[in-house]
Amino acid sequence: MNRDNFTKPTIDILAKRVGFICSNPECKKHTVGPNKIEDKATLIGIAAHITAASPGGPRYDENLTIEQRKHIRNGIWLCSNCATLIDKDENAFTITLLQEWKYNAEIEMRNAILGTLDIEKPKQQYPFIEADLIRSSSFRANRGYSPRNREKFGGNVIPAGGKPIILWELSWRYSFVLHNNSNFPAYNIRIEETSDVRFSSLSILPKVNNLPPFASIDLEAKCIQLIEGDHIEADTLMKEKIPQKIEGLQLTISYDDENRNTHETIVHIENQELINEKSPVANKK
Repeated sequence: MNRDNFTKPTIDILAKRVGFICSNPECKKHTVGPNKIEDKATLIGIAAHITAASPGGPRYDENLTIEQRKHIRNGIWLCSNCATLIDKDENAFTITLLQEWKYNAEIEMRNAILGTLDIEKPKQQYPFIEADLIRSSSFRANRGYSPRNREKFGGNVIPAGGKPIILWELSWRYSFVLHNNSNFPAYNIRIEETSDVRFSSLSILPKVNNLPPFASIDLEAKCIQLIEGDHIEADTLMKEKIPQKIEGLQLTISYDDENRNTHETIVHIENQELINEKSPVANKK
């Protein structure tokens, strides 16, 4: 009663995307054919869940939403025998392995339609995390008059219409969002600030964490800058999408795949833009 089952349209599309052939590369059994009754067909295929449809099931991921659990991305088309097999030995049939089966089965069927027999190798067999910096708020706070006013006005009295020099605290708040833009889960994400330029503060992830495929983690980043000037100077700086104070900032985002290989994404700010670069090196722990 509490299973997050696929809809009938999702089941139908899963089957058609692989030509009703079992996605297990060691099986490839046809799962539909003629029934003895002339106007019927026999179907022995199953739309299996990659991560279980309910708690306690094989490969269950509590971090997925109901919609993600029911999404076609979480399904794989198998014959009834292979569908049973993957659930009886979940340690042997991991999420990554099943996603690889699905990818290759769909590529093979696509190539069959296009008239080529070669199976393309998956372009990516590991998680890929990218960061985004979304401005959520900003403000300036008056922290009092600057001692430089005495030099500017020749004393402690500020004449009418004079523009006093103010000590301003400028503050920018951002959502620092980590996106897993892949079919593979990422585990134990770590963030290291690797340049002299840094955020004033950045949320800390728990030591043990995970990010499911196509999911996101929203952290908070702050930048605080102190300046001396009039309100026009302060407002001009506040208009910057990303302040000059953190230009050149660089972070290294490290994360593990299911086989505990470590991958990295290098994130840096250049010309007021956040740039993500995938490190080509994957290290085994």
